[in-house]
Amino acid sequence: MDSMVDQIEPPRRVSSLARGSNRGRLVELLRRQGPLPRVALARSTGLSFPAVSGLTSRLMAEELLCETETAATSWSDDTDDEDADGLNGRRRGRPVVLLTLNPEFGRIIAVSVRMNLIETLIADFGGSGLAQSRLALPTRALDAGALRDLVIAQINAMLDATATPRHQLLGIGLALQGIVNADTGRTLWSPALSITDVDLATPIRQAFGVEVVMANDAVAVALALTAAEPALAEGLSATIMVGHGIGMGVVADGEAHWGAGSEIGHVKLAPDGPQCRCGQRGCIEAYLADYALYRDARTFLDLPPADSQQPSEAQMALLRERALGGDPRLENLFQQAGRALAEAVAATISVLRPHHVILAGPGLQAFDMMRLAYEERLEQAVLPWLLKSTAIYLRPSESTAIVDGMVRRTLRVVDRNHMEATE
Repeated sequence: MDSMVDQIEPPRRVSSLARGSNRGRLVELLRRQGPLPRVALARSTGLSFPAVSGLTSRLMAEELLCETETAATSWSDDTDDEDADGLNGRRRGRPVVLLTLNPEFGRIIAVSVRMNLIETLIADFGGSGLAQSRLALPTRALDAGALRDLVIAQINAMLDATATPRHQLLGIGLALQGIVNADTGRTLWSPALSITDVDLATPIRQAFGVEVVMANDAVAVALALTAAEPALAEGLSATIMVGHGIGMGVVADGEAHWGAGSEIGHVKLAPDGPQCRCGQRGCIEAYLADYALYRDARTFLDLPPADSQQPSEAQMALLRERALGGDPRLENLFQQAGRALAEAVAATISVLRPHHVILAGPGLQAFDMMRLAYEERLEQAVLPWLLKSTAIYLRPSESTAIVDGMVRRTLRVVDRNHMEATE
């Protein structure tokens, strides 16, 4: 895959920092880059130093920002050392006073509902995780009321575990597999649930009285990965998530687009192909997802049955181990998976023309067994000049990336709402 990685330097686009209120621009910059001196805030936003000083003083009075110090550097925001623009003051050898988001301003909770697992994370206002839990249970056995009660119970457990007062909770993020309506907070269909068209956001909003943000789990992973590598957030990035299912999250200049996510996994490769759990045949997911690989392998191998047709991490590790043993039937399965992955990438490049495609998810632990078939099919499926215009990255990720990304998405919504309320 080296020939298809880091192919281009994407053109820089105008950041969303150029839009919105001045208060919001400062908060967004600190959210993205971490602690900064006032001079750096002025330089990055284009605001004057006095304007930045006034805005940050008010934000500190509201306890949204606080000051911290770093080791001595060449930068200082002491106004008596500034040049005429108030941006280039230097006083070597003295600690620099930095501004940062006050972690104690509030708390965010993110919940991920996946096949047979509910994962919960509570984070401070700076986005740092404070406590996390994993609850294993048969999710497809839950009705709407039981699902609602379980999620509420997990949120309350996180608040109790961190001694967080209820009034300090600022927002809740919910990430689910499948098709969600991010605007209404409804889960239309999820392979993790036997129920459809579920309104999960409204009862949780009523229970806690805070903003509830919903997204497809692939969108959350896309945000986590682009936050970890800011260069991948420049321009348009499409993250294809491979694991329990196949999904895609799109990020433009660090902002999530299509909170519902793209169901790239349900693009059809063959009308009479293998069964997909969406009820159709021949979907990309039916060749590539964990459950499909494990299901097909059990037709000729003695493997333990999967719970609710979803193999565990240990069962997938066993399947990869057996495949490395040289069984030609397993080699063929993973080659088919590689070609299906190439079709997903080809469709993404041809339709979206992104600057970056990021291949993520636990399913990519088997990528070496897919690599040859993937590369051969990708070169056949995409016009050469289109393929060269997109950099492709391999980033196998753990399930924790879902709640990490959901914290980030919820914090951005909370930031925006707070800035609008105080304008």
